[in-house]
Amino acid sequence: MTCERPAKLEQAAIEEIQDLETRLGVTLVAYEKVLPYKKLTDDGIAKLKEIEKETRAILVAYEA
Repeated sequence: MTCERPAKLEQAAIEEIQDLETRLGVTLVAYEKVLPYKKLTDDGIAKLKEIEKETRAILVAYEA
């Protein structure tokens, strides 16, 4: 599972992407690079699962 976020681009990069969209006849979406997953210890996984259960949310650990 990854959680992509739209990239924060400078105006020049936006214009370059828009030009490429026109030339290719497509819509492009720029995302930030996704950090690699963090390898957790068994204790860390247990704590993460506990919080997931309490919050009813899915947590994903990424490298900082």
